[in-house]
Amino acid sequence: MNRPPIAFLFPAFPVLHQTFVLWEVLALRRLGVEIELYSIKTPSTSTQQPEGEKLAREVRYLPPALSGPVLRANWTAIRRDPGRYLGAWTRLAREWWQDRNAGRAWQKKKIDRDAPEHQLTPLELLRGRFNRNRFLYLLKSLALIPQAVYLGLELERDGVRWLHAHWASYPATMAMVVHWVCGIPFSFTAHAYDIYMVPYLLRSKVNEADFVVTCANVNATYLENLAGSDRPHRVIVNYHGVSLDRFRPVERGAGGARAGHCLVTCGRLEPYKGHHILLQACALLGPEVRCIVVGEGPQRQRLEQLAAQLGIAERVEFTGPLPQAELARRYAEADVFVLGSVVLERSGKRDVIPNVLAEAMAMRLPVVATSISGIGELVEDGDSGRLVPPNDPRALADVLRELLADEAQRRRLGEGGQRKVGREFDREVNIQELAGLFLAGAGANAAPSEGEEKAAPQGPPRRTKQS
Repeated sequence: MNRPPIAFLFPAFPVLHQTFVLWEVLALRRLGVEIELYSIKTPSTSTQQPEGEKLAREVRYLPPALSGPVLRANWTAIRRDPGRYLGAWTRLAREWWQDRNAGRAWQKKKIDRDAPEHQLTPLELLRGRFNRNRFLYLLKSLALIPQAVYLGLELERDGVRWLHAHWASYPATMAMVVHWVCGIPFSFTAHAYDIYMVPYLLRSKVNEADFVVTCANVNATYLENLAGSDRPHRVIVNYHGVSLDRFRPVERGAGGARAGHCLVTCGRLEPYKGHHILLQACALLGPEVRCIVVGEGPQRQRLEQLAAQLGIAERVEFTGPLPQAELARRYAEADVFVLGSVVLERSGKRDVIPNVLAEAMAMRLPVVATSISGIGELVEDGDSGRLVPPNDPRALADVLRELLADEAQRRRLGEGGQRKVGREFDREVNIQELAGLFLAGAGANAAPSEGEEKAAPQGPPRRTKQS
C-alpha cells in the first residue's frame, strides 16, 4: 500500500523563532513521512535558519482570497456541490454562535497584574482589541473559506488525503473547512497562545479533528475539558523535544565568557516572556552580573529603555535573533539561563513549555523559570532547575543571587536538567512517536491496492506523558 503525502498547513512558514516546527518537518521526512508544505502567508522577515531557507523554496503560499485562482476554485466547488459549499459558510457561523458562552466568559477576564496595559505598545493594544472582538473573529474566519476551498481542491488534485494544521487558530479553521467541503480528514497541533488567546471554534475543531497533538499535559486537559464528552476525541501529548546533538554540554567559559557572572535568556521580546521582570531582577543584583537577551520583537525599544532607566544598560546585551549554532555558543558563556514568563490574562498569551528551557538544560546549564502553565512538567524545582512565582523581580533576584554564589548547586541542577531532557525531551525519540501517528493516518487513507480493502483510520488513543 502506497502512502499518499500529508499536507502541513502553517499560518506562516518558515519563521525564525518557531524553529521547533522546522525541525519537526525535517525529522518527520527523515523517518519516511512525505510532507507537502502550505502556508497561509509569507513570513514577515527573510532571516531564517539555514535549513529554513532551503525549505522556504518549496512552500506553497496560498493566493489571496480574491485572486483569480481562488475565485475559480470556489466556482468549481459551487457547481460540483452547491449544498456542501454553502453549508460550510452556515456551519462555521453556527459553530461560532454555539461557542459564544465560552467567548463571553473569556472576554470578561480582566487584565492580569502581570502585564498592565502601560507595558504594551499602541500596536499591541490595537491588535489585542482587534483579536478579542468576537464579531470580527467571525468575519475573519469566514474570510478564510475561499482560500480553504482552493486548498482543498489543490489537495484533491495532488492526491493528498490528509491535512495537518500547525496552530489551533486560523490554520485549524481552514483545515476544518477543507474537511467539510472536500471530505479530507484533518488533525492539528495546538501550541500555546492559539488555544488560550481566542477560544471561539476551538471546541468544534477538537471534536471534528481525527486527533489533536499538543506539547503539554496542561494543554491536553484544557482541550479535553473544552471539547466536552459529546463525541470521542483524541488529544495526544508529544513534547517538542530538543536536539541532543546540537545542544551538548560544554565547559563553562568555552563560549568566551568575560569575568563575573553571566545570565542568558531567549525568546520573543513580548510582555508574556517576562523580560521586563528579568531586567528588574538584574538591577537588584551586583554590577558583576551581566545579561544576554536573545530575540527580537515589538518590546525591544521599551526593554532597552527600561535597562537604561534601571542603570544596567552597560551590562545588558540585546543580540537580536540568532541561528541555533550561535545560540548554543551564547548558552556556553552563561552561568544560568533565566525565563521570567508571565500570563497575559485578557489576551491569553503565555508560555506553556518553552523549548529554549529544554535547550539550555540539554547543555547542562542550570535554569530558573516561573511556575506557570506546563513549565513544571519540564523544570522540577530543586531537581532539574528552580521555579519562582511570576511577576516577582525580588524573588527572582533572590534565587539568582543564591545560585550565582553556589557553584555546587548550579552543577547539581545542571546535571538534573540534562537528565530530565534526555529522559523525556529527546527530540529523536519523541519525533518517532509522532511519525508513527502520521504514518498510521496516511496509511489508513491510502488508495487500496487491487483486492485490498481500505482500512478505517484508527491511530492511537490519547497517551499522556508523565513528567
